[in-house]
Amino acid sequence: MQQRSTWRQVALVAAIVGAGISAYLLVEYLGGSGGICLTGTGCDEVRTSAFAYPLGIPTPLLGLLFYLAAAWTAWRSVAPGPLLGMPPRTALLAVGVVGVGVSVFLTGVEAFVIHAFCTWCLGQAAASLVLFGAAVAVFLGGEEQVARTDGSRRAQRRVAREIDTQRASLRRSGLYASSAMAILVVGLLLGSAVGQGSTNVPTASGNATLAPATAPQEGSGPVTVVEFSDFQCPACAAVSPELQQLVDDGSITLTYRYFPLPQHQNALLAARAAAAAQIQGKFWPMHDRLFSTQTAWESLSNDQATTYFTQLATDAGLDVPTWKADLEGSAARQAVQTDADTASNLQLPGTPSIFINGQPYNGSLSLDGLRSAVAAAAG
Repeated sequence: MQQRSTWRQVALVAAIVGAGISAYLLVEYLGGSGGICLTGTGCDEVRTSAFAYPLGIPTPLLGLLFYLAAAWTAWRSVAPGPLLGMPPRTALLAVGVVGVGVSVFLTGVEAFVIHAFCTWCLGQAAASLVLFGAAVAVFLGGEEQVARTDGSRRAQRRVAREIDTQRASLRRSGLYASSAMAILVVGLLLGSAVGQGSTNVPTASGNATLAPATAPQEGSGPVTVVEFSDFQCPACAAVSPELQQLVDDGSITLTYRYFPLPQHQNALLAARAAAAAQIQGKFWPMHDRLFSTQTAWESLSNDQATTYFTQLATDAGLDVPTWKADLEGSAARQAVQTDADTASNLQLPGTPSIFINGQPYNGSLSLDGLRSAVAAAAG
């Protein structure tokens, strides 16, 4: 029984860890901020993907409900009576199977569909894996036997005491794990807030550097929006039509800055392709085509991507021989490098990094969130 008790404690702690991570992610999702991410921009890319809000519900909320249910199941699995109409160990195993199955699916989506990993999603997957392993160990350990004969009261009292002991152990483990996760979550949220607050914010005198006249610009709205973006970033592709809507309705003047990230294999080439198009005054047609076809070229080899971008240049009405020469020329390379250097000097955490009237924007990338921030900046 002691071994089964230990595995139940492991299952409970794993569920609490998963719940804590889900709670942290939920706060970040609702606040529209990617928070602290140890996998570069992966957290932002996952958060802004189509898989982040199934049926309009934030995925972390579903995760929080699941892990709380798993913790309750681990706690209740001590009692010998049926749980959810099945033996307690079977109920715990069922929860473990569901958790690891969903985690495998979501991790596969990140790997093969989104092509980015969220640090905390991986933490949830690890918690689900540990929960599943502990549930298997409890299941294989068999059920506790409660004596049922008329002369078994002494045995029944002994089992009752052992159950009380197990519950006390679970209570202690749950309390320690909950306290540790609460401290961790609060610390992460505070760290995220401090990190955002310490971002290098350009001053009014530095706005010319933030939005130089040589950078691609569109619109004539009263509010200036500068976006440091990566053509291979899914979050950038998702926010592009939202910014375009604000341009179209006359709310903003949009400035685009190149910020190709090293983990995206074709991002630099895509940025140069757009910069070469800019030389011919056709940056925005190339910009739109690069984002709308992102999934088609993101995994191509360098030669394949060059061929693909050449077709996009043709579709955009560019003088292709001139564009090809500019693609390899110093002007396009320097334009991209200048923007990347500016992003580095600003210590930008990833893409998209958006500034509204010179102030960094850390809110939701939805149209409503951006529109509200623009309206506030307009006064």
